[in-house]
Amino acid sequence: MLAVVLFRPFPPLWGGKGQATAKAGEIRRPATGPAKGDAPSARPQTPAAGASKQADLPFEEHLAGRESAPPPATPVSEMRALVQPPATLPGGNGGAAADPRLSGPVDPVPNDVGKGPRMVVVIDDIGDNPAMATNLMELPIPVTLAILPHRPRTRAVAAQAAARGIEVILHQPMQPGSYPRVNPGPGAVFTDMDTARIQATLSENLDELPQAIGINNHMGSEFTSSAPGMAAVMPVLKARGLFFMDSVTSAVSAAPEAARHAGVPFYRRAVFLDNVRNTRTILGQLKTAERHAIKHGRAIAIGHPYTETLEALKLWAKERDPRISLVTLRTLGPEF
Repeated sequence: MLAVVLFRPFPPLWGGKGQATAKAGEIRRPATGPAKGDAPSARPQTPAAGASKQADLPFEEHLAGRESAPPPATPVSEMRALVQPPATLPGGNGGAAADPRLSGPVDPVPNDVGKGPRMVVVIDDIGDNPAMATNLMELPIPVTLAILPHRPRTRAVAAQAAARGIEVILHQPMQPGSYPRVNPGPGAVFTDMDTARIQATLSENLDELPQAIGINNHMGSEFTSSAPGMAAVMPVLKARGLFFMDSVTSAVSAAPEAARHAGVPFYRRAVFLDNVRNTRTILGQLKTAERHAIKHGRAIAIGHPYTETLEALKLWAKERDPRISLVTLRTLGPEF
């Protein structure tokens, strides 16, 4: 007997109309396929005509700065894996190192002139572990806490930080390139949401964190690459007098252009500290951030609430370069 098996194409990974109306505090569940009669949403075009298209990658992307240590052979965490930027970028000199998006501004920011090298330490993914948050607040150096929305301790940690005079920003979940295998969590925005849904979701998250003076992206390699998506985000920030800090998880981020067009203050991450969860390696990344600050006038370093990161920051506070001023984002001021 001869059996014939017919294989049908797999359904698209991104959902139809039902997903776009998910509530801000819910974790989106990937749909098994579009409803009958519905066409799947089209994947948005990458911003900036002529820009190199970022290849789809299996892990959430954190771009290495130009002066960062080389990535490990095997990423330690799928949330912190590294991605190589395009080999050639428009308007550059043939190498990715010329692109300021990869590790902060190449030329000194005009507002930095005469102020000496300055550095900011931002800790992402706050909201689940109040004990770690307290330990970070007690460091002898200033830190900025990027707090996730709709987490068990979101409101409590934000209130505690504000009471201690600690700077707080919203760590806004955004769609990664690896979605739906990796879900950014509750309160996330996705490229298939319409403008009204994106703005309502972001507004609800900000209402939960009235202490926030700005936002940065959690994951978001897909969403920050979407010009329509970032254009939808900026009016909410403009209306509330907030800034956007690009964590630079995409080599083709649409955030700088969207922020400039909307008149929203813009910051940019220079170095990730803890792609490798090893205290000595993190200390090396802190030194990398110092070199970046000396060279460019400023450096924003992003870490995460890991025990290794906390220990590295304690050690670094005792041996850091005294020529560099440690400041908050508000004191540093935006690139533009």
